[in-house]
Amino acid sequence: MVGYSRGMIVRTRWRMAAAQLSLWIVAAGAVSYFGQQAYVGAHGLVASRSTEIEVQQLTAELAAVKADRAAIEHRIDLLSTDRLDPDLLDERARADLGWLRRDDRVIQAH
Repeated sequence: MVGYSRGMIVRTRWRMAAAQLSLWIVAAGAVSYFGQQAYVGAHGLVASRSTEIEVQQLTAELAAVKADRAAIEHRIDLLSTDRLDPDLLDERARADLGWLRRDDRVIQAH
């Protein structure tokens, strides 16, 4: 009976060692997976860098659109009845109606 109990102890030690080894392997796998996701995942470092670049591009585009809007608002303001610019009114009327003579020189400012 002594040999039989010793065999049980050996198997238990092997099982305990295998359980600990598998626990360490699972833990290492989990740490590796979450580390990889933190770097290249949908919300990781690489994604945040590309988001920052996109924000900078959109900010520049917004500034360009705001400048265009300010220029358009300025032209509209010049056409208001309070401060009517006769040259601008003449330019717009001729361009819209197509009343250009051969000796007219038109410079389009955008």
